[in-house]
Amino acid sequence: MASFKFNFNTPEKDPQLHEKDPIKWIEAVKIEIKDQAKNIDDIAKHAKMFACGEVNIGHVNTSVLQVKAENRTENVLELAEKEHSDLVPGKYEGGLKIWECTYDLIEYLEQEQIHFENLNVLDLGCGVGILGIYALLKGGVVTFQDYNKEIIENVTIFNVLLNIEDNSQGDKITDIEKCEFYSGDWESFNNILHNDFKYDVILTSETIYNTNNYDKLIKLFNQRLKKPGTVYVAAKNHYFGVGGGTKEFKKAIEESGKLKADIVWEKSSGIRREIIKIKQL
Repeated sequence: MASFKFNFNTPEKDPQLHEKDPIKWIEAVKIEIKDQAKNIDDIAKHAKMFACGEVNIGHVNTSVLQVKAENRTENVLELAEKEHSDLVPGKYEGGLKIWECTYDLIEYLEQEQIHFENLNVLDLGCGVGILGIYALLKGGVVTFQDYNKEIIENVTIFNVLLNIEDNSQGDKITDIEKCEFYSGDWESFNNILHNDFKYDVILTSETIYNTNNYDKLIKLFNQRLKKPGTVYVAAKNHYFGVGGGTKEFKKAIEESGKLKADIVWEKSSGIRREIIKIKQL
């Protein structure tokens, strides 16, 4: 697969970031597991490894998926290649790439020995699902959410299956039943969840680049985070060309008046990266 990147340093070359017409966001749907387990052995032969300290998580090699004509993931792969970008607003939101702040958050969760056993966890904007799989392996009950349905169906679910052990009956049913999968826009995702359902922990990485999505994201945190509960947001301090980043998002959180946000980790060399810990007031 070709290497793509956000075109944030040269926004004038990406007119989609500055469209006058509002983006028509994809409606959220719950995704049921189909027959992914049937192909898991073939996929596993070409799997790659996410390695961060002592954490090792297998994941699908998207270049292998790209050559399968029947695979719907071709849609987002071809779109990303055509646009030469990991972001096509409203169409493809970067779910095929493991972003560097994901490593930061895994490292932080390990160092702080964050507890997930029997907790309801949301991996928001999950992409390939590294954060959610980590929480699942630590005993969590995990909801995986990504913007693109193709990513969930052809990448995320495969990755979960790659990382859970067979039970005594020789299948992976027990652990996979601890997972739910959703695609679509955050606002409609929030709306289709059961009214009273809340999460103990929400994990999200590199999802705050678009300031236009801050209101719906903060609303989701307000409605879906238990008290006590914690959100961990890993992101860059600033995404050039669009104005988003940890600085602006922390300000938006504070202005909401319902949440408390603290910077609990930062990397100051190069492009500054941070982790924000968010709690209910």
